[in-house]
Amino acid sequence: MANNNDDEYNQFLQTHQLQLIFNNIPRHLYRRLYEKMKNEIFDSGSYFQLCPIDDDDELEKPYNPERRYYVSTLRDVVLDPEKDENAIFLIDHAWTYRIKDARNDLYSISNLYERMTSLMNINSDLKEDGIELILQRMWKFNQSYTLTSTQIDPQLDTEVAQEPYWYIMDELGSSIRHSDTNANVYCTSFFFEPTQTMFTLLYPIVRIEQPYSEIFRNFVYDNSSTLDRNIKLLPWQRVNYRKKVLRSLTIEHCPEIFTKKLQNNTEIFEECHKNDLYDGSTTQIEPTKFDKDHILKVYTDHDLIKQYLTDQHYQLIDNYDQADIIFLKKQIQDFRFETLHNTLINQFPFENIITNKELLALVSRRWKSLYSSSAVENDRYIDSHESPPWLPTTFVLTYELPQFAVYFQYREDQKIDNTWIVKPINLTRSIDVSVTNLIDTVIRLPESGSKIACKYVSTPVLLKIPDIEGGEVKFDVRYILLLRSIRPLKLYVHKIFWLRIANKPFSMKQLDDYETHFTVMNYRANTHLRQMDCETFITMYNEQHAQNGETWSVMEQRIFQMFRELFHCATIEEPPLGIGSCLSSRALYAADLILELNNNNEIQPKLLEVNFAPDCDRACASHPNFYNQVFNVLFRDLIDEQNVTDISV
Repeated sequence: MANNNDDEYNQFLQTHQLQLIFNNIPRHLYRRLYEKMKNEIFDSGSYFQLCPIDDDDELEKPYNPERRYYVSTLRDVVLDPEKDENAIFLIDHAWTYRIKDARNDLYSISNLYERMTSLMNINSDLKEDGIELILQRMWKFNQSYTLTSTQIDPQLDTEVAQEPYWYIMDELGSSIRHSDTNANVYCTSFFFEPTQTMFTLLYPIVRIEQPYSEIFRNFVYDNSSTLDRNIKLLPWQRVNYRKKVLRSLTIEHCPEIFTKKLQNNTEIFEECHKNDLYDGSTTQIEPTKFDKDHILKVYTDHDLIKQYLTDQHYQLIDNYDQADIIFLKKQIQDFRFETLHNTLINQFPFENIITNKELLALVSRRWKSLYSSSAVENDRYIDSHESPPWLPTTFVLTYELPQFAVYFQYREDQKIDNTWIVKPINLTRSIDVSVTNLIDTVIRLPESGSKIACKYVSTPVLLKIPDIEGGEVKFDVRYILLLRSIRPLKLYVHKIFWLRIANKPFSMKQLDDYETHFTVMNYRANTHLRQMDCETFITMYNEQHAQNGETWSVMEQRIFQMFRELFHCATIEEPPLGIGSCLSSRALYAADLILELNNNNEIQPKLLEVNFAPDCDRACASHPNFYNQVFNVLFRDLIDEQNVTDISV
């Protein structure tokens, strides 16, 4: 039996090695940790107790009054992090959820609402009001970990996406208070693979020997600047303190905070391209030119291309090395001539400066210097940001959290709409995207991965759909862009666009209602996917919004101008700051946009994102010749003027 236990323990060490090292768990605690997780031993009650917080508690005065208790050791407890092999404890999770499911959980999970109101010190006569308070206060208690997203299809997607789960620790874990200087324990999540269970671990980091010692942990462990750290701690501070801090950092008082110019920060761009191989040789050597009747051999991992590329000038093959054209979903990182030779490919070096949301926001800020104009009048913050009018105001939270927080407070003081959409920098399909008007939420969301905060378009152009009762719905538009060359710029747009339409009438009342605020429905189970072809949409748009001659054809010219300006911003600099020129490269991108009704009652296209290797299933279903046209533009320089428009100049 002993040998069997040792084998299981050694297997535990092997399977969990990365977690043990990453979380800095002392080696002498490994065996006891394994035993506790295997047998689910929750013995913290023999070491710790909950103590009521007094109204005049000095430690609590700077903080919001959410916690009813603090945690202390029992009288005779001594915890030595160097010697005590039992000094690691499991904390249970009271609630684990994804943000998009939080409201529904509070209605549907038995006793969850009652437990959260007690834990968060909420008193409300109406359950609906209590739920709203829980959804606000939970950011003072939340912890997170990531698991593989359920929205990813292994058959369709080349990379696995990680989706965050948030959780509230039990009453003991949630009552541990913060201290910058007196933290004596560390808490971290840990996934125990044999039972597929996520625990929070608590262990001492200093010797605790005084009777009834209060237990503290540090809520913000990082090496960021003092200013960044202070901003990250704001969710636990009283609201008046938060306002005082942020009002002291305005652009008038601290202009240096707003003078950072990240759009040409080489370090940021190089970090995103650190695995790319590019020597510039492919900008000089022309690929082999084929006779117009030559049959081009195509290697691809796109099932739709295999199905719909039927033009007689292309031959699908299974041998990568014999291909004239390589068209892949997986990202190419080696663009050297010695690797590519004369092969044509569907990617450009460093193109992720437009497909990565963080870099897209930064390169778009070159617009002001290129076009010598300002996007927003009477807003010094946006003017210093140098954002174009066609991109929602965006903050890269990894580098601009203080700037965001100050601007949030400015808008709050000015009583301007303060709704933001927070997105991961490199995921699609609305995975891990949140709409919020709470600063605590925005500050804490990056804990689950790098994020950007974009001003939410709260006054979108809406569409009246006959079979939707109760109002008009939000929609966005997806265009396919075809990039043939960087120098000179040869950029085309396919006229066959498609609509993504929300299922519920637009309202700003519940920002977590997915079917009101999001339009991507085709990857969600049990959700109605509403489809509309572009011809029907154009007719409806002109009937509903073409006052003063603003027909869709007029709007489309503004949209094409936006695309052109984006690529000017993205190609004005050499790599790594700009897309690299490569004579072997061609590319297909999907550009998503929304229409905003601005303060002057004018309609302004707003770019949402640009996607690499987009799902073109809907385009193929309605226009089976779609990929034939795309390939002819990219690889044979043949333009079907009925369906493809040159927007290079």
